[in-house]
Amino acid sequence: MFKKNQKMHLAKRTVLPFDSRPGFGLAPAGTWPSRGRGPSMTNDPDQIARIEAYLSENLSPARFRHVMGVREVALTLAKRHGIDPAQAELAALLHDSVKERPDDELLALAKRNGLEADEHEQQTPGLLHGKVAPLVAAEQFGVNDETVFDAMRCHSTGAVEMGPLDQLLFVADFCEPSRPYTAAQDVRELAERDLEAAVLEVMQFKLRKTLLKKQPVHPDSFHAYNALLDKRSRDGAG
Repeated sequence: MFKKNQKMHLAKRTVLPFDSRPGFGLAPAGTWPSRGRGPSMTNDPDQIARIEAYLSENLSPARFRHVMGVREVALTLAKRHGIDPAQAELAALLHDSVKERPDDELLALAKRNGLEADEHEQQTPGLLHGKVAPLVAAEQFGVNDETVFDAMRCHSTGAVEMGPLDQLLFVADFCEPSRPYTAAQDVRELAERDLEAAVLEVMQFKLRKTLLKKQPVHPDSFHAYNALLDKRSRDGAG
């Protein structure tokens, strides 16, 4: 099922609201979830089936299991917090779609599509997987939703400004059921009650882990943490 050396080469094209090429069969443009739309959309089952098939062929079994777990948690949290479930499902399924690409391929994809890799990403190209993933989502599956793309881009480091879907994916990625650390279950339970508090907990966990390993902290993580602390202080949250 897992094809270790399989690679997919992306061709540049203009991304339309839906892909009308034969065999793609995506939902009409008018039914696509978009920024600001309420939680009433559902995804085209054929599109989801094609995404799942792609993931099963291009990810290791462990990574595929992780992605399915992220979707499970994302849909649960979306229902609990009134977040668009269609957007939650797409972001969850596609967030790690290029996670196992070779470093040189991630750098090449970023460069070819005008994405600038910072010094941390140059040193550890795996950090680019969230930024590159929207390219696969658009090119392969016709996804054209910036809210989904934003969540995918910041799911590893967080961001200074995080919307509900950003927070949902950030937390679901951390606490899906196959995660081995005990904090995962605690975060899942916290996220049911207070999604933003769960985001802060995940940020603190990741920062502690990075510091204990004596690794550099990506600036996005540092600034995201400070911004959320400041926001919760202003909001009077604990």
